[in-house]
Amino acid sequence: MKKRLISVLLSTALVVSMVGCGQANNGADSTKETNTTNTGTAQAEPGQTQPDAGQTVGPAEESLYAADAVLKLWGSQDDQYYLQEAIKMFQEEYPEAAGWTIDTAVISSADAKDEVLKDPAAAADVFEFASDQLASLVDAGTLYKITTDRATVEAENIENSVASACIGADLYGYPSTSNSYFMYYDKSMYTEEEVKSLDTMLAKDLGGATNFAMDLDNGWYMASFFFGAGCTLFGENGQDPTECSFNNEKGILAGNYILGLTQNPKVGNYDDTLLLSGFADRTLGATITGTWNAEAIEDSLGEDFGVATFPTVTYGDGSVVQPSPIVNFNIYGVNAQTKYPLEAMLLANYLTSEKIQELRFAERNATPVNRNLVGNKELLSASPAVATLAAQTELASTVQSSITQIANFWSPMEAFGQDCIAGAVSEENMQDVLDVLVQSILATIG
Repeated sequence: MKKRLISVLLSTALVVSMVGCGQANNGADSTKETNTTNTGTAQAEPGQTQPDAGQTVGPAEESLYAADAVLKLWGSQDDQYYLQEAIKMFQEEYPEAAGWTIDTAVISSADAKDEVLKDPAAAADVFEFASDQLASLVDAGTLYKITTDRATVEAENIENSVASACIGADLYGYPSTSNSYFMYYDKSMYTEEEVKSLDTMLAKDLGGATNFAMDLDNGWYMASFFFGAGCTLFGENGQDPTECSFNNEKGILAGNYILGLTQNPKVGNYDDTLLLSGFADRTLGATITGTWNAEAIEDSLGEDFGVATFPTVTYGDGSVVQPSPIVNFNIYGVNAQTKYPLEAMLLANYLTSEKIQELRFAERNATPVNRNLVGNKELLSASPAVATLAAQTELASTVQSSITQIANFWSPMEAFGQDCIAGAVSEENMQDVLDVLVQSILATIG
């Protein structure tokens, strides 16, 4: 593991793969207290700068790293224990880092962007952020562009996780975990074969129980039907603020299917509170949600606890479609103003390595993105929900756009869902409704 990073870090800076970038299609909890892991003196001397692409670089040597680097690392409150363990492993594995001071502070990935933008110079050298924050961080010039060991990052992690850390052909971080949604179901109501098709599930009589539920006026969930049909939001790579094809012929098919769900008495429009209640009193057959509800649902269903990838659906033209859920990723980034860029990249890379992703799965039930771990069914069997999310992410998923225009997406999609539920939308006016939806999504911000 050590030599993989050290030997590749500089000498292969010029030989990088472009596979991961440009191809694949949520009040800060800060604290004045920090945890410090170090065995040397803390001298905030400037570190070496990262070699630019095209620069001739000699053989990698341990002397290129400062002996007494000082790094600040941000992570959520729940991640603090595993981070201390990971830092200890890092400094044991890399003797050149034994004298580094690595301070940790509590800032969650959801709050990272706002905290960094408040004062980039005071922000952490290494911090974890949600992938939908990427464009804002890059636009503000606060993220260090990753050019060292890029080929390894791309080779070891699933493609769409790497794509989530890219703007164009440039990589700006190290993917760490994924977050999306899939299906939970009651095994006393459905078989493993039946949950492969939503149409099969809806055709079944559950004796008064709601067959299926999801948040039908939430764009994060509803978009899966449009993406599954082949529609795009902000272009193929989610970075074109002038493009949305939700109102094309395929979009109309998706819109009509959503409309059908909202008008079906066997389908419920459930948020987290309602779906948890439905499983608890056994009045719900299946739902779409994420890993954050896994423990509560399993407690309710016991031996009848079932998980599956998003079932296929059949659109009005007879086409069988696999919905493509929005997926977000957590990414470790390096502050563009760090005094120790090489040291910060070495730490960030280690914190997202296979070894640490496995540690994070074991201690935090986090869904890995490392290819070996995603494919390790025996390992992931310890958490069926995580195993299913990993499978869903690889089967069909669409990386959530990080561009500023995404702010225009949520309210129009919510209104569309609410209008469908209220009966204000019909197949006859679907084209006009979707034209207005797209117009709202693409409206100028500000």
